[in-house]
Amino acid sequence: MNQVLNSYTKGKVLLNPNFGRVNDLVQTWAEKGNLYYNREEKRKCDHQQLNKFAARLFPLANEEELLNITKLFLVLFCLDDRADKLKGQVRVNFWKEQLDLFSYHQKKAGLGACCIDEVYYELHWGWFRRRTTENRLGLHLIKHIRKFLKAGMWEAKNLARSKPPTIIKYIYQLKHCSGAGIALELLAYLEKSNLPPELFHHKELAPLFQTIIELICLSNDLTSYEKEDKVGDFHNLVILQEMQYHIARPIALDRINKRVQFLKEVYSNQTQNILQIDIGHYYQKSKLITGINSLLNGMEKWVKDDTGRYNL
Repeated sequence: MNQVLNSYTKGKVLLNPNFGRVNDLVQTWAEKGNLYYNREEKRKCDHQQLNKFAARLFPLANEEELLNITKLFLVLFCLDDRADKLKGQVRVNFWKEQLDLFSYHQKKAGLGACCIDEVYYELHWGWFRRRTTENRLGLHLIKHIRKFLKAGMWEAKNLARSKPPTIIKYIYQLKHCSGAGIALELLAYLEKSNLPPELFHHKELAPLFQTIIELICLSNDLTSYEKEDKVGDFHNLVILQEMQYHIARPIALDRINKRVQFLKEVYSNQTQNILQIDIGHYYQKSKLITGINSLLNGMEKWVKDDTGRYNL
């Protein structure tokens, strides 16, 4: 288990105080909305503590915010796990159907019959749409979700053809496959963040966000490579470096760990640069840094101590 992100701040990693009630509400919502195919799928989701993910990343979210964000991540996790059980063209078609469903809800407002429909509706027309309008956030979140679904289909096509991507192509797609961009964008949806869009989407923050996403993605690959290797999924930088550079696994791990250490240093410098941006108040910039640190440390805490998602 890698321990990359827990050193960014010295503060205690928090759990959102609304987690207990929100977890109960989401559990009831998922069962009534027929999210799970069967009891085994529900048992697996509960065991992996998927509902605790958002509560770790967003400890300051209010109950309504945490409820909607938890539902979103639960659906995305379930889609990812469901696709992992499929093979060949069936897996490709699964992601194509999700893309079609997502586009359908974008064109037509309607709750639909199940949890997935409801989440897509909330993104396009419901709570997320209202918060997007209130905070003037544009279509960034919608684009991140669509790219996540497209990345799932891209992976499925590669697996169906038994054709690993080049490392350059994989790194390009990685930011979409992981959902890291979705998590980052959601920081701007929290009332307590109080982040003006002119600051949050400022062009000078793009390099910082790129660093954060790469850190999250590489850390995930260092955590999950054994599990993915076991099931024959080559979408992992450790595995791809072994295959394409013809190097031993310890060498691949060492190279990626060194890259992560370098990115940590870059991250530390870039967060300080936030304070130099000439938009927004000092306290807003400080809140952004605090929110990013909470997100990174919360994600590390969830992976290390809460979920068994990446265990063999």
